Amino acid sequence: MANLKKLIIHPGFHKTGTTALQQALSEVRHELLESKFFYPHTAGNAHHRAAWSIIEKTWGWKKRGGRVTAPIEWKKLEKKIGSCKDTAIISSEFFSEADQTQLVNLAKRLDGIDVQVIFTWRPLPFMLASSYQQYLKYGLKKSYAEWLDSIFEVPGEAKFTPSFWKRNLHGDVVARWADTFGKENVSLIAVDESNPTYLYETFADLVGIPSGVLRTPKHMEMNRSLTFTEAALLLEINRTYPKDGDWDSYEVFIRKGNIKALTRSDKHDPNDEKILTPEWAIAKAAELNLQNVAKIKSLGIKVIGNLDRNDFSKIPIGLNTPVTTISIETVARAMIGVDMSSLHKMHGKAISKEFFHRAKRALKRRLHLK
Repeated sequence: MANLKKLIIHPGFHKTGTTALQQALSEVRHELLESKFFYPHTAGNAHHRAAWSIIEKTWGWKKRGGRVTAPIEWKKLEKKIGSCKDTAIISSEFFSEADQTQLVNLAKRLDGIDVQVIFTWRPLPFMLASSYQQYLKYGLKKSYAEWLDSIFEVPGEAKFTPSFWKRNLHGDVVARWADTFGKENVSLIAVDESNPTYLYETFADLVGIPSGVLRTPKHMEMNRSLTFTEAALLLEINRTYPKDGDWDSYEVFIRKGNIKALTRSDKHDPNDEKILTPEWAIAKAAELNLQNVAKIKSLGIKVIGNLDRNDFSKIPIGLNTPVTTISIETVARAMIGVDMSSLHKMHGKAISKEFFHRAKRALKRRLHLK
């Protein structure tokens, strides 16, 4: 990457409009190139696999089909960027989970390159319900109340979902990147959801992308929040999922099948409640958020937007009514979620395993017939 003029890294945070920003960057790749900015195309709109490679992440359940992402995934991205003589932009919220050693190793790979780091940020209380839903889609078997108890029992530790605090101790995360790449090269955008174009305009201005190039995506795929009833359905699926069931099957049929069918549709039972967060959890998150903000301010990085926002009254607060029934329409929408496009995304190793299993059974039957 010796010819690269500059590398922009957007390491998240999670749940801060990252998917929308990545979609927006993907849609205007050609316009970006004309303005001497390169947003490399890999798998999907973001660069998650490269980030997983850097943080040595296992995608899936470690003992049931999960796989550690190989170093080659970063090298693939590196090779694409190597052809660029202008400014390259890479984005994945999973970069925010890198520890100090992983960041130092990344910096060594980028030695001699002008690196600019841009975070997007929202206060911690807004992360609770949305994070819980993401972990549910990963197979979590704990209720929202149980999960909240677990993450706040010892703040900074999370027994069931350890990645939560890796990514959401925002002050510590930004400090690691500032220590590694220099505070003068790190910026943070405090996202303003009340202004739909704010994120795109502010990011473009920081990077130097000409006005009007980066804009609201035209083809943003719907990904609404689960209702409490839908979340209860997924929780029950997770709790009853076979112990010998593997990750590939879960990812294809549950994560990308049943649940995607619900979240990609604007239809839901109007009687369903939103996921409500108890007041004590909001208060605890707000307390930790103040610590995050104080640390970010002390770093001397560039901050755009309001770090001191405390509009937590927007968050649905309370306790949900336990779910005892679910509408037949909701179940039907979930059941028809799996299609052939989901099967095409199944990992090659899983397909090979199933092929040889079936071939072995067929051979046994033929031999028995003889």
